[in-house]
Amino acid sequence: MSGRNIKVLFDTDIGSDLDDAVALSYLLAEPRCDLLGITTVSGDVLMRAKLASVLCKAAQKNVPIRLGSSDRLDGPSRQPMVPQNGVLTDWDHDANFSDQRAIEFIASTVRSNPGEIVILAVGP
Repeated sequence: MSGRNIKVLFDTDIGSDLDDAVALSYLLAEPRCDLLGITTVSGDVLMRAKLASVLCKAAQKNVPIRLGSSDRLDGPSRQPMVPQNGVLTDWDHDANFSDQRAIEFIASTVRSNPGEIVILAVGP
């Protein structure tokens, strides 16, 4: 991958604490990162997608955002609430997102870029 941008899919439960927002901000600002998409998981995935879009808009980047699963594979989400959602009243964000499920988006993106994708999964 030397000399080329790193193609990244970012899977996140942004909005529960600060680490995911910091990681996404870094990816959006990093010139060597080709952020191909963001998927949200855990609890209110729509609210999480809106929060991710705040950072994308602030960075002036058009990154596809897809909604993933609200629940974990082994049961309900342990972080269903999105306490950082208060920023949505003050910051521009998207409110509507594609109907394509996150898992379908991830699979099609990986198939289109075999051996080139880094999946950065910071959600549960």
